[in-house]
Amino acid sequence: MTTQKPIIYPLPPSEAINEADVNVIISDRDPSARAIAAQKVCHQLRGAKLNDVERQRAHQILHYISDDVAAIVRRALAITLKNAPELPHDIALKLINDIDNIAVPILEFSPVLTDADLIDVLKSQAAAKVMAIARRPSVSGSIVRAIIRFGDSHVVANLAANDTVELGEAAYSEILQLAASNDLIQESLIKRRDLPPHVIEKLLSQASDEISSKLAARNGIALTLAGVLSERTHERAVVDFLSDDWSVQDLAQLTQTMAVKGRLTSSVIVRAAACGHMQFVNHALAVRAGLSPAKAALMVHEPGEFGLKVLVKQAAIAPFDVHMLRGAIAIFHDLEISGVEYDQNHFQRLMIERCLTLPFKLTDADGDYLLEKLDGLAGSDFN
Repeated sequence: MTTQKPIIYPLPPSEAINEADVNVIISDRDPSARAIAAQKVCHQLRGAKLNDVERQRAHQILHYISDDVAAIVRRALAITLKNAPELPHDIALKLINDIDNIAVPILEFSPVLTDADLIDVLKSQAAAKVMAIARRPSVSGSIVRAIIRFGDSHVVANLAANDTVELGEAAYSEILQLAASNDLIQESLIKRRDLPPHVIEKLLSQASDEISSKLAARNGIALTLAGVLSERTHERAVVDFLSDDWSVQDLAQLTQTMAVKGRLTSSVIVRAAACGHMQFVNHALAVRAGLSPAKAALMVHEPGEFGLKVLVKQAAIAPFDVHMLRGAIAIFHDLEISGVEYDQNHFQRLMIERCLTLPFKLTDADGDYLLEKLDGLAGSDFN
C-alpha cells in the first residue's frame, strides 16, 4: 500500500457528499476517524443519483479511500459498498486483491464483479477468498465448476449447501463423487431444498447410515448453513440478537446457559459492551465472577475503577479485552449522563463510533464486527 499524499480535486463538490467527511478522510491522522468518515461517505453515495461530474468526483474519493494505508479504512469501504452497484469496477478489483478481511465482503456480495474476475481469484486458491465466492448469492455454471475444481472440501460443502446457487447435472455429478468419501459434503448436500430425486437416490446409496437417516427424514424442510459451515459465530449471533427490553430473568438464563456451554467469552462481553448492552455485560461478568448481578453492576458502575479492576480479574477477562471493556463502559457513562434522550439505534451508533476511536488498536475481528454492526443499524442517519 502506497503512502498517503494530499489530493486535490479539480472537480466541483457534490451535493451528495459531505465535504467535512471528505476532509477527515484526506487529512485526519487517526485511522479510526478516517474509517468512520469513509463509511459515512460510502453511505452517502449508496443509491445516490449522481450526474457525470459528481460520479467522477465520487470515483476520486473512493480511489483515495481504497489507497489508505490503514486496513480499517479500506475495510470500511469494502463493508459499506459490498453489495452496492455504485461501486466502480476498478475499485472492486483493487479490493479483491487486498488482504482477506477486505477482499471477502466484496467477493461474497458485490454485483459488479464479472465471471473473469472471479475465475482469476479462484485460480489463486486463496482459501478465504475462494470460500467467499462459494457463498455468493448467485454464480454462473462456469463459476460453480471452477469452485469445485479449485476449492477444498469445506468450500465445496458451502457450495453444496448454498440454496441460492443453481447446480446443474455436471456439478451434482462432481459433488457426489467428492461426497462419497466426505461426510461434510454429504451433510451439506442434504440441506438443499431443490435436491433432485436422482441425487437423493445416489446419496442414499453411498451415504453412511446416519446421513441416510437424515436425508430420509428431511421432508423438504429448508435448512441453512450451520455449525462449522456458518461464518457467523454463536457469539456474534448473540450480540446481534440482544435487546434492552429483555427481562432480568431472560438475561440470567441466557448468561448461565452460555457459561455452561463455554460460550460466555471475553469477546462476547466486550462486543456487547461496545454496542451498549450493559445489562447483559453486568449479568455476564457476574456469572464469570461468581457474584450476583446486583453486586457486579455496582462494581462496574461505581465511581473510579477499583471495583471494575477487581471484577475483571475475578471474571478472568482476557487482558487484551480489558482496555476495550473499560473504554466502552466509560463511553456508556458519558452518554448516560449527557441528559440527551437517544433512541436505541442512535445510542448504539454513538457507542460503536466512539469505541472505534478509542486510543488503542482493536483486533481485526472486533474492528470488523463493529464496522459491520454500524453499517447494519436500521434507520441510522450518517449525515
